[in-house]
Amino acid sequence: MKDRLPLIRSVKSCVVGSLLIAVPYLFFLLPGQGILGPLPAVYASLLTLFLLPTALCMAAMICGTAATAAGLAAALIAMASLTGRQGLTLTAVYVLPILAAFFAVIALKLPFRKSCFLLIGVHGAALALVYMLSQRMAGGQLYTAAGNAVGDFLKDWEMGDTMLYQLYSTGLIDLKSELADGALLPVLGGYQLSSAARADMLLSVRSLISSTLQGLVPNILVSQSILGGVACMLLPLRFGFLAEEKRAFLRDAPAPEGEEGKQKVHFPDLGMPPFSMWHLPRGVGWQVGAALAAGYVLRAVRHPVAAIAGAILYAAASSVFIIQGAAAINFLQKSRGARRGWRVVAPVLLYVLSLLMLIGIFDQISNFRGLRKPPEPKEDF
Repeated sequence: MKDRLPLIRSVKSCVVGSLLIAVPYLFFLLPGQGILGPLPAVYASLLTLFLLPTALCMAAMICGTAATAAGLAAALIAMASLTGRQGLTLTAVYVLPILAAFFAVIALKLPFRKSCFLLIGVHGAALALVYMLSQRMAGGQLYTAAGNAVGDFLKDWEMGDTMLYQLYSTGLIDLKSELADGALLPVLGGYQLSSAARADMLLSVRSLISSTLQGLVPNILVSQSILGGVACMLLPLRFGFLAEEKRAFLRDAPAPEGEEGKQKVHFPDLGMPPFSMWHLPRGVGWQVGAALAAGYVLRAVRHPVAAIAGAILYAAASSVFIIQGAAAINFLQKSRGARRGWRVVAPVLLYVLSLLMLIGIFDQISNFRGLRKPPEPKEDF
């Protein structure tokens, strides 16, 4: 157990890893951020949702469990200070089960395929529990409460009028035609919204936030479960092995190259295949593609249940193709000798540009990596 999850893998890596996780959270606690209202809490919540579980798992495998504990403590302290007891509870409910599942996987040396599906399931269960608790805390009106919170913030924020007018100018919110002519009133040093225009815009903002979250939350729950679960296995095992390999080299005991070398580094890789070789079997790929197409169609249906089902199907299928697209890009980069840093930067940029899913679909159809065997021809009689 201690050799798989040591307290400290190296003092330097433990200190650096702890700081990399803790500093962003502690930054949100610096004095003088009160003028931003709830924005620091929102940023910290997004950081927790999308990055914290993966960062803590990576810290355990690269730096040691002490770095994981220090980073988790900083995150919990920051969330408690920024969001109160409710935010602290939601953070703990989300992160702790994922960490417990990851530690159990490493301690028991479960095969990678089973481990990956387990982490995806735990991610989904934790996010579902967070969603149910959030609904309960909001009295069953989570989306309405979120819209009201944003509206109240913009109403009291000194830059609120400017933000509202920008939203109106870009067409994101509406304003009654009879209020548009006198919406801006000249004041000392600039302009401000009339009280009637401000009230109407705030009402539109509340409606926009509520309707947007209704479609966005199911998408996030599903996509983050899949992408987060895979990231919590792929990145810690890969970068943890590289760090252990580097430490072995610095100890003047370099490990031999190839698969034998991986075993001699004494790192629990759980039999994870190279990321560049990840792919969907032909039959599974067609099923995922059908789910993607069905989800795309159902999202446009006006019936709310069908629209939510479509959003869930689309999010799940697109997440699978995003992972395959990243694997295909990694394959191309490795075949061309790209540096390791670019193997991380390029997929992230393509993900931001919403191109990874398309690359994954192209890889599934074209099989340009040659990983899927062509169907065997039928015998002629």
